[in-house]
Amino acid sequence: MGKSDKLVFPEYLNVLNECNNDSIKSVAFLGFPKENDFTLHVNGKIRHFYDLSLKNWDINSNWKLKQNYDLIVCTRCAYFSSDPATFIQRCKNHLNDDSLALIDWGLGDHWRFDKYKVGWIRYGEREYAYHPKNYLYSCFWNKELANDPNVKNFWDAVRNNSRFGYHQSDDISSVVKLEVPTLINYPIQKIKTKFLWPDNPQLYIITLLRKN
Repeated sequence: MGKSDKLVFPEYLNVLNECNNDSIKSVAFLGFPKENDFTLHVNGKIRHFYDLSLKNWDINSNWKLKQNYDLIVCTRCAYFSSDPATFIQRCKNHLNDDSLALIDWGLGDHWRFDKYKVGWIRYGEREYAYHPKNYLYSCFWNKELANDPNVKNFWDAVRNNSRFGYHQSDDISSVVKLEVPTLINYPIQKIKTKFLWPDNPQLYIITLLRKN
């Protein structure tokens, strides 16, 4: 959590409100140790928080939640998943029928390493957070994203900054495939992107999936 909170929290809520936030009775927050300015605006009388710091959830373990939910929220955390397909399936397994999961992914210099990376590995250096073995592994990607206006703005900001070392001839999809160890694509109810910080470009990819 940081300076982007006030910019991305409204985006999360807009996605939920467009899909009837009022109908949510139970919600699981994955990667959240407690309430924050975003979660407080999410409906749901039953509210369970799961996080490594609470010792009740580890994204790369064989985790199981207390119950099934009307909504699962996992923001700024899914990219730590070394097996994102299994992570998405476990989310679906803990959803009630016709329920939703809000999951976002990211690209860009999120952790402010010296060498800028669109993905998580470049020049032999791996992005990590909190401690050196806690690597970032994955990202959502599909062919339509390359034509998304926010993705184009993100990529232009990257290519046009000479200190990042990318070239005008480089292709965003090829760079993502090269620098992200594992990409995932899954059926989505809605997708929204958010481009931040032209000088240190970041891209948020917000997905909403529905369990039918």
